[in-house]
Amino acid sequence: MRRMKKKITIKKRLTSGLILLIAGAIAVAVLIPFVSVVLHSFVAPNAISLNENESARILFLPYPISMKQYLNAILYDRETLIFFWNTVGLTVPILAGGMVVSILSGYGLAKFQFPFKRVVLFTYILVMLLPVQINVVGSYLFFDKLKLIGSRLGVILPGIFSSFGAFLMYQFMKGISDETLESARLDGANELQILIKIVIPQVKSGIASMLILMLIDCWNMVEMPMSILKEERLYPLSIMLRYIGNTDPGIIYAATVVFSIPLLLVFFMAQEQLTEGIKRSGQINLGTVKK
Repeated sequence: MRRMKKKITIKKRLTSGLILLIAGAIAVAVLIPFVSVVLHSFVAPNAISLNENESARILFLPYPISMKQYLNAILYDRETLIFFWNTVGLTVPILAGGMVVSILSGYGLAKFQFPFKRVVLFTYILVMLLPVQINVVGSYLFFDKLKLIGSRLGVILPGIFSSFGAFLMYQFMKGISDETLESARLDGANELQILIKIVIPQVKSGIASMLILMLIDCWNMVEMPMSILKEERLYPLSIMLRYIGNTDPGIIYAATVVFSIPLLLVFFMAQEQLTEGIKRSGQINLGTVKK
């Protein structure tokens, strides 16, 4: 009996060790590209040259070590700065407007009854599941009718009225007690007061996770700006990273690291909220929605 238990214990340990080994190998493989970019960002600009196919030569160790690429990317390269602030200029209004619209939409879906409520919620989920390319085509046709092709508004408005934020807020707000809200109404509070003083304080973690997920999506968006914006000077850095290294191949590594820093900082500061948001966004249950 003891031998059997010992064999089972050894087998479990071997299985766990094998799983950890595979997971570790996958984690290392995933990190290799980013680690390579970070290492190359510390190489002196003149040490990086182009191959015959115009791609940068890969170096295994940064030598000679230099900070000039970061100085060039942050202080001296005008194009990198313009495209970086283009990204900020698109992301900030999307986050600000999206937070307001998502909170109001989620509150309406979670705590009010209206005709075709289930249809509306199902439509939100369907739009979330559609490929990005389909949404881009629909947005292009819509904004073409409004004469907004080439305008930043054509990129900002779809981000503000994203179905993901509204659905995520619905997931958090539907758990708030209806009796609490009804008591506030009986005490004379209007809906805006209830939303600001009762609902929002209870879903702060949901709002934080929503903003983090929206930030990641907006910061890295490619398809929508490329489709809507017609002038390269309006493009975000997520698109232009491919092109800023044509004249100076070294600067693209430092620019990539600088571009990634805001997302990394947000991720490390708000890991718990992000995990909670992802967990809640996966709890889709249409049966809980009343007709």
